[in-house]
Amino acid sequence: MSILDGLETTAQVNVPSDPFQRIIGQPHAVSLIQSAVNQRRHVLLCGVPGIGKSMLAKAAFTLLQPPQEEIRLRHNPQQPDRPQVIVVRLQDDDTDPESHDDLDTVYFTPDRLPFGIGVKMGYRCPQCGAISLPQHMKCSDCGGLKRYDWSGEDAYYGLFRALDAVPEPALNYVTDLREMNGKTYRITYQRVAEGQIAVTRQPTENQSILDEPSVGARYADRVLVSRTSSRFVRVSGTSSVELLGDVKHDPYGSAESLGRAAHMRVIPGAIHEAHEGILYIDEIAALGQYQNHLLTAMQDREFAISGHNPLSSGAAVRVDGVPCDFILFASCNVENLPSILPPLRSRIRGYGYEIMLSSWMEKNEDNVGGIVQFIAQTVDEDGRIPHLTVEAVEEVLSLAESMAQQFDGKRDALTLRLRELGGFVRIAGDIAVQEGAEVVLPDHVKRAEVLGRGIDMGMEMHPRYELSESSISKDYYF
Repeated sequence: MSILDGLETTAQVNVPSDPFQRIIGQPHAVSLIQSAVNQRRHVLLCGVPGIGKSMLAKAAFTLLQPPQEEIRLRHNPQQPDRPQVIVVRLQDDDTDPESHDDLDTVYFTPDRLPFGIGVKMGYRCPQCGAISLPQHMKCSDCGGLKRYDWSGEDAYYGLFRALDAVPEPALNYVTDLREMNGKTYRITYQRVAEGQIAVTRQPTENQSILDEPSVGARYADRVLVSRTSSRFVRVSGTSSVELLGDVKHDPYGSAESLGRAAHMRVIPGAIHEAHEGILYIDEIAALGQYQNHLLTAMQDREFAISGHNPLSSGAAVRVDGVPCDFILFASCNVENLPSILPPLRSRIRGYGYEIMLSSWMEKNEDNVGGIVQFIAQTVDEDGRIPHLTVEAVEEVLSLAESMAQQFDGKRDALTLRLRELGGFVRIAGDIAVQEGAEVVLPDHVKRAEVLGRGIDMGMEMHPRYELSESSISKDYYF
């Protein structure tokens, strides 16, 4: 019994939700990729354009567990142009106000306070960032003056405070504004015991961070790669900034009270945004010299971010040890394999797979069913074209067979150049919509075959059809 028996239109075809089941004609690649992701191996996909390399990479991403780490940057008071990297893990982040319900009180230790808040409450030295009790007037590490808790002391210190001989008083109670998930919250920090701070968050009404300056804004931790961000990152690799990150320019540099703090100007690269996820590089041979940097990142699983413009203030900023533990999915054409750096290919083969994808498959009942499923998927994904009748499907199957013979020299085969085949389906659907047809008919597919040919083929007619003036209008022909 044929897959087409009893079929009236492709609306009756069951389209699977599993992304791997939506991939047609590459069972060997699917099996290897599922194993590669489970074992966190790198993958190089090789083959002609339009056979599903991007679909395979996206399907692989669905096998990954949600990320467990968030990458943050913290102001480094000793070396402002060398921000510190803080990796916050899911199990360690139970004191983050973002992980609790509104008005739910959690408790911080002084080292978990944002830098500016810690200074305000007398726990952190503004010069070196060291932690000590608010009762200590001077920092035990650098000897510099810090905010001092003089509760219970006499007014003697008031005179010296007026003369700037002692620091301002430490605060027992500090409020701050923070943006979380598009909303503004008021975060309250209150000292409840020695070494213990109660933290409560409360949503604000009609108030923006711009309306009231945040007391810890300048030295607040910068979330470089959020835990909720997508860890499937696709990159062309034509720019060092896109791949490796950068540091924004500030005309005042990191000057105190004038410029923007260095850690707030850092831009992550694709290798950092893909941490714990998949970095997909289409046409990896186009990376050129950046292949060396990619290899270093794969080996070390961390890569420094620095400014790339020597005339920018960001050139002085460098962030060392930024995590980038990703799975590399790369693609290329066969003719571009020699352009891939040999050590990089060696790294992929040693810690992963090189997979050659097929551009055709045998014509049998199962593979015919795969093409029929692909046609239905194309209609559903497009969302603007009608489904095809069974006769129109037969025309598409005939076209798939013709393409396998034309491009790969294979008889009794079906093409897997599905991007081009899908283009013919979409054009046929557009013609049906223009004519007001409820379904795509065989004649629409025939005309779509002419319109879908590349302009480099000229105006030669396809050998399968001798179209007359009555079968295709001049509007469609041109």
